[in-house]
Amino acid sequence: MKASEKFRKVFGSISHLKDEISWTTGLSNMVEFVTWSPQSILGIKKKQFVNQIIDWALHDDMQGKELVEIQNEIGNKLNHIMSETEQLDRYAKQTTGICNAREALRRLKYFSEDYVNKEFDIFLNLCSDNYLNKFYEQYTPVIADSCWSTHGNSGVFAYSTELKAMQMDNLAYNHQANLLVANELKLNGSKNADQILKYCLMYEALVEKGFINKDAKYLLLFIGGSPLKHDKHTLIEHELAYCRRKPEKYQHLLRSELLDVVNHIEIASMTWAEFIEFNDNYLRDNMVCQVEEKLIKGFNQSLQSKSFMHA
Repeated sequence: MKASEKFRKVFGSISHLKDEISWTTGLSNMVEFVTWSPQSILGIKKKQFVNQIIDWALHDDMQGKELVEIQNEIGNKLNHIMSETEQLDRYAKQTTGICNAREALRRLKYFSEDYVNKEFDIFLNLCSDNYLNKFYEQYTPVIADSCWSTHGNSGVFAYSTELKAMQMDNLAYNHQANLLVANELKLNGSKNADQILKYCLMYEALVEKGFINKDAKYLLLFIGGSPLKHDKHTLIEHELAYCRRKPEKYQHLLRSELLDVVNHIEIASMTWAEFIEFNDNYLRDNMVCQVEEKLIKGFNQSLQSKSFMHA
């Protein structure tokens, strides 16, 4: 049985992007991220951690010692290293090396883009349709009172669609408006050199597999530390030029069929500061329930605490 079949058998699947996912799936997505990224807990890659323990255990100083003595000495070495790498300044630049639980949490909570992605997944899933309508109508027409479903980059999405060519951050889909929005989140970094083309490839695959309609509108929204510096045409030309330098590696992104999606896609960007400002204005201008007010204020507070907001 393939990995995708095993996952679907245990955790379920979706057959269309209009299928709604419970917000609690966002919590399991966070656990999924941690389990597949042990570096986020250990401070270094699992293979590096194992090799370090083996090196210590096989060192000449350990020869002839009992197992308990070896365990104690290695434990002392680990404690010493974790004590040295722990940072008590919230925004200290040190974010590598074997660490304890407090330091691991600091690195994730304030520095990790993956952690922000998972927070965003939960936030967007709990937002009202009215919030999403007003948020996205800044960039593209949206049908009033229409419904949204959102999907994070999770096993449910990956193993349902069986998309392996790229990793997305978050999708928001409005079946009534026939609109797909891809949310690409950045901290202070710039977009990847082939990122728009990969999102076009994803759209093409979702259409072919029946997860969205062939004529669905498509918006790619970048949210990051700074806005995009160029218009769509220039951005696409830069990506195509980049891929043409290595045609064998990027032949799947240079197909003429993909240019139909390239012409179809809309591209927009906003900064995190603008995102927070939108949230503040939304709360000021709309009658919202207490739950949504707490949701939006809480997410703003979390974003304002991130290291990229204090760089």
